[in-house]
Amino acid sequence: MKYHDQLTLTELWTCALQELDALHEEAQRTDAGLSATDLNTLSRALTALRQEGPLSSSAPDSIGWIQAFLDAAIARETLGHQDVFDGTNDPELGAIGRVRSKPILSENGCRLDLFLQRFKKALAMRDLLAARVDAELQIARLKAA
Repeated sequence: MKYHDQLTLTELWTCALQELDALHEEAQRTDAGLSATDLNTLSRALTALRQEGPLSSSAPDSIGWIQAFLDAAIARETLGHQDVFDGTNDPELGAIGRVRSKPILSENGCRLDLFLQRFKKALAMRDLLAARVDAELQIARLKAA
């Protein structure tokens, strides 16, 4: 399987749109304890993002709203925090890394966090797509000059 940076522009665009479609479908069938109003608003934002395209001028508004909504929903489902070591334990040098705080999530919070991770994957695809489109436009301008 190709990585996203190895795909053609058309394939990458298709993957980004398919990921948005999959997120919309997942939002419809998830039972993460969202109210009907929240679910409807989330669905509308995902639909707008899909219909107008991930690179449209209104996309940052939809993306910002979705991300803020998911962050707030996950914060409501956070039961506490746990310190975890992120690094390695070298026999000669000792612990190399840092301690970070990891949220302890409820079952609904875990589902929302998984949804947020998939949304971040779609955003990474969007960023790569924007960079590729920008690069191709610049190359076309250089060839025209």
